[in-house]
Amino acid sequence: MQLTESKSVQAVCQVYAAVSYICIGDAESSSRALDLIGPVYQAMDSFTGVREKTSVLFAYGLLLMKQQNLHEARIRLATGLQLTHNYLGNLQLVSQYLTVLGSLAIALHDNGQAREILRSALTLAKKLNDIPTQIWVLSALSALYQELGERGNQLENDDYQRKKTDDLHKRLADAHACIHHLELIDKTRVEVQQLHERDIKRDIGGSAMRVNLDIPESVGLAASTPLLSSSRLVDLDSVRRGKRKI
Repeated sequence: MQLTESKSVQAVCQVYAAVSYICIGDAESSSRALDLIGPVYQAMDSFTGVREKTSVLFAYGLLLMKQQNLHEARIRLATGLQLTHNYLGNLQLVSQYLTVLGSLAIALHDNGQAREILRSALTLAKKLNDIPTQIWVLSALSALYQELGERGNQLENDDYQRKKTDDLHKRLADAHACIHHLELIDKTRVEVQQLHERDIKRDIGGSAMRVNLDIPESVGLAASTPLLSSSRLVDLDSVRRGKRKI
């Protein structure tokens, strides 16, 4: 993060570091994640594009879930999903948002919504041939079936998850065994196209990107729903700022 003066790049680095701390899982790590993500969240509206905002909202929602602040986590995650869906068209991130929201619905004992959301997430992950996300969704579905006492569905789902896990391991082994694998890693240089400020502002100012996705309206993505700005989220936090809550 110290190698760049770009606020956007610095923010993304802080988000990634915060997610790493969230994954550790203990109280001290969660506190460090809050120290990293909190200031970035408060400054979101100064960013030039929505890419950083979707990352911040995703990490913020995960941290809120970790703190058992489930209802506010849903606000952040649903808003991040809406931004991703309307402006970025990043279908992989959409499926990951849906998976987290499905798991959140299970935690809130909203099992009907959880089933609907997770099925949409799995359908999208299959369309993208995104096996890691499929395994993630299947794991969440197993938790849902266990919660509902649907033993048959759970066993069938677990069997499908094992097959997907075996498939992933085989693909990874095949890739590592390929003679060209190390050569590609050594020689390939990925060039990331830099988006100029005017291009990002044009993306935001233009019409919303519409992607034909089967996203349940229960997560707040009905076509008529206006985009909820991050400034509105800050307003929601105003009554809690003195309590060091997100």
